[in-house]
Amino acid sequence: MGVLSAKAVDLSAVREEATSSFVARLAAVNGIPAADVLDDLGVRARHGLDPRTSEVLVNGRGLGMLAVLAGRDEAHLRRALPTAASGPGAPRARPARIGPWPAGWTVLAECAGCTARRSDGLPPAWLAVRASWQVCVRHGQWLQSADRAQHMSLAGLEEVVEAHRRRVRLEQRVGPYARALLADALQVTGYWWQCRQMGSDTVWAVRERALGLVRQPRALPLVVYPEAVTVAEAMAVHERQRGWGRDFDNGAPDWVSRRWITWVGERLGMPEQMEHGGYRALRTWTVRHRITTPVVARRAQTAPPPGYRSGQMQPLEPHRPLSEDDMLEESSCLPWRLGGPVTSLP
Repeated sequence: MGVLSAKAVDLSAVREEATSSFVARLAAVNGIPAADVLDDLGVRARHGLDPRTSEVLVNGRGLGMLAVLAGRDEAHLRRALPTAASGPGAPRARPARIGPWPAGWTVLAECAGCTARRSDGLPPAWLAVRASWQVCVRHGQWLQSADRAQHMSLAGLEEVVEAHRRRVRLEQRVGPYARALLADALQVTGYWWQCRQMGSDTVWAVRERALGLVRQPRALPLVVYPEAVTVAEAMAVHERQRGWGRDFDNGAPDWVSRRWITWVGERLGMPEQMEHGGYRALRTWTVRHRITTPVVARRAQTAPPPGYRSGQMQPLEPHRPLSEDDMLEESSCLPWRLGGPVTSLP
């Protein structure tokens, strides 16, 4: 490498920004082609850089070089650029390379409100997420496509924005295991939606009409999101007690905690719907998440230590080991998938 094409600037990465997007914006702020920045990183680019189809994969050395060019510290880039912190990086011999997007990632266009808020004249950022959608809490937008015209306003659906805030708090409390529980909760609520159970004719129907997307599978995660987060929060309570070999609310040992399922129905404000069929999907989940400690051993255990309901959790079967490389929709242990055919339940 000779003289650097890009001058060091103070350019912040957008949270969850694709590294290829950051390279493109770094080139724009320098007024040079992205190929010149890639050359500074030791990458010879034959074609233009399109974050929608390819990613710049960096190793530790490449991240350090990118940090120098951006005038930022490595820790900032590692926090903001998700593929720089996980997934396959560049070969050790090279600091960076361009490759197709690794499996498990979706590229979404940044919220238009976030682009306008920066007012730096740079191109919009592209986000790299491990789901097929994202929520912009600041501007109340549901991001679901690389085409910003496909984003949906959440005006009048404040409960969806609040659900995302609750999800973030859940992930902070529980840790990475919360992602698997949310995946399970989305499958449960998706099953209810497809089978026209629970909130299909009430709260979900109201949201669908507000969106103008009645019974449209592509809107399914958005429509059920608040209830899915509520179910995920309840699943975390279940798993904290299971981790200590205890049934929900210290009830009688049983594979299926009827008390827990009833409690979930009450938290959703749908106790009757839960009793009249909604319980089936949750029963499938509790069977897969049953307590395997023998009853005699459970009764001989001492009480959990104070504060065991706080702090991050270790994943439990059937989510152990926990894979963080899968898309959110593929991280569930349940036998059906959001928007796809559902199996019959007993």
